[in-house]
Amino acid sequence: MYRKAFVDYINIFMLQWASVNRKEIYMAKINKLGQYKGIEVHVQKQEVTQEEIDQQIQAIVAQSSTLIEKEGTVENGDVTTIDFEGFKDGVAFDGGKAENYQLEIGSGSFIPGFEDQMIGMEKGETRELNLTFPQNYGAQELAGADVIFKVTVHKIEIKKEAELNDEFVARLNVPNLKTVEDFKNQVKANIQAQHEQTYRTAVENSIMEKLIKDCDVEVSEEDIQKAMEQHILHIKNELAQQGMQLEQYLQMVGMSEDVLRQQLEPTARQQASFEAIIDEIVNVENIVTSDEEANEQVEYIANHNQISKEEVLEKVDFEGLKHDLNRLKASQLIISSAVISN
Repeated sequence: MYRKAFVDYINIFMLQWASVNRKEIYMAKINKLGQYKGIEVHVQKQEVTQEEIDQQIQAIVAQSSTLIEKEGTVENGDVTTIDFEGFKDGVAFDGGKAENYQLEIGSGSFIPGFEDQMIGMEKGETRELNLTFPQNYGAQELAGADVIFKVTVHKIEIKKEAELNDEFVARLNVPNLKTVEDFKNQVKANIQAQHEQTYRTAVENSIMEKLIKDCDVEVSEEDIQKAMEQHILHIKNELAQQGMQLEQYLQMVGMSEDVLRQQLEPTARQQASFEAIIDEIVNVENIVTSDEEANEQVEYIANHNQISKEEVLEKVDFEGLKHDLNRLKASQLIISSAVISN
């Protein structure tokens, strides 16, 4: 979880420049700097299969299905529009009421028995459903409780699957896609791009693992904790982009921060070792980043985020940026010299 590709360990400041102002220097002891040029790795490339293409096309077509109102009674697979309200011991309970709710029968969206007991209902009908909440239901006051749901059906619809033809492709409104053949080629290209990204990440990770394995590095607990805080910060930033705090995420998945840190410990140890090795390679290779190169990077970050250079420099330490660029150059040296077989 949250394992970054090889270059991301070095290039993390680009991914989260707005909240990272790194000045950490790992004090790990390098007992042996192993081979870092010409590292040999074997990574299998994944070819696009016809099955993958067909599955992706089917998923896209299925998302474009339309609903057609039907007469008669509710059947499995129908999409209903309903009002419902739940009662426990004759009293309405919180969260048990909704109006004009769209429910697909057979989807398993509601508690067991709810959708089954709606089968046979007609438009305009109101029915009481006698149900029991599961013992492991999230709301403790309802877990295992017998309840009654009053349900009124307003509409019954069936799904009409879209047909894959040139008209369907035109409705997607994607530039340069006019025919089914264009659409299939585009789907194949998208899958191929995903495979290539996965392949590049696997290559970088394999190089990283072999590099670390070939070096003898002693990392301190302090180094591991520095790396740990970087990972925690990165996780917080990723969650913040989704409008969620770390505490909310941990509660949702039923995990404590201590457990999360335990899970991240091997990765943090690996990162501390890796960055110490990279710093040693920077020294051995006498890699230097000029002020001009660093300023070009500041301009790139500013343009990429549509802000001023001054705002970037408020967040990113200039000397720390040069240090990270040195690390990036060292990582590129390692990757570019690697011998990769498929």
